[in-house]
Amino acid sequence: MKKRFFLAFLVLFVAFCYRLGFPFWNTLKSYGIMPIYDLYMVKNSLLHQKGIGFFIPGGMKTKQKDWYPYMLHHHAGDAFSHYMGRQVSLDILYSFGHFDFWKGSSSFYNMDSPYYGAFYGGYAVFPQDQNWIYGFDEDGNIDMEEIKKVPMFDQTYLVLPSIGLPTGKGIFRTKIKNIRYGQSYMREKDWVRIDAEIETNAPTHQAARTNYPGYVQYGKPHNSYYQGQDYPIISLKGRIYVKYFEEYQGTFFLYVMARDEKILDECDQNFLSHAFIGMAGT
Repeated sequence: MKKRFFLAFLVLFVAFCYRLGFPFWNTLKSYGIMPIYDLYMVKNSLLHQKGIGFFIPGGMKTKQKDWYPYMLHHHAGDAFSHYMGRQVSLDILYSFGHFDFWKGSSSFYNMDSPYYGAFYGGYAVFPQDQNWIYGFDEDGNIDMEEIKKVPMFDQTYLVLPSIGLPTGKGIFRTKIKNIRYGQSYMREKDWVRIDAEIETNAPTHQAARTNYPGYVQYGKPHNSYYQGQDYPIISLKGRIYVKYFEEYQGTFFLYVMARDEKILDECDQNFLSHAFIGMAGT
């Protein structure tokens, strides 16, 4: 009886919050819907079909109020193939800045937060042509154009359009600062580390009445975050670790981008370095 009463109360409470449009409803919606939707994405990923486990800790790993609690997944389907002009599959793992619970909005939107416009996660790229080692040339050197196209596609064709900036209208420019070959990372040798400066559009904009799909995961941008300009250009720092795994015939990325290099280093140490790539169940 008590359990039924609690469930009935919970349903009524959620309906009440939704009806009155309380901002924190967006926080509850993200925390409730995204883990369920994520299960669908994982099952439809090529990683899952190949039986490959690719794990990166989510924000719950630390006690700090830093990142979104879950690591989310997206399978780009045919979109990345169309973008590249060749048959290639892209699976994406990502997390972003934590929510302000009562505002119902991620710090991803907040210009005053160190997590403004920030992401971390991973990419898994599987070309249909098994002779194509994505991101590397025949001598094992980085093909920077192919490397850059992955986060560029993610930002300008997925992230920004999901919150209202039309596809292809976004900016994503990079300036490579450092490339380090032969890095030992995540208990694996021969990673390549790339550090870069990035210019791209910030997510800040005046919240629209349109329910953009990105509002489900990031919440709506709170009015207090808006500074009078939609999607302004900002400077970020980026770091990528990339390695081709012959046994999986795919190229794997670990990435983080944020305004503050301290956030990059903390994410590198606390999250990315604790990632796992291997056959599922091992």
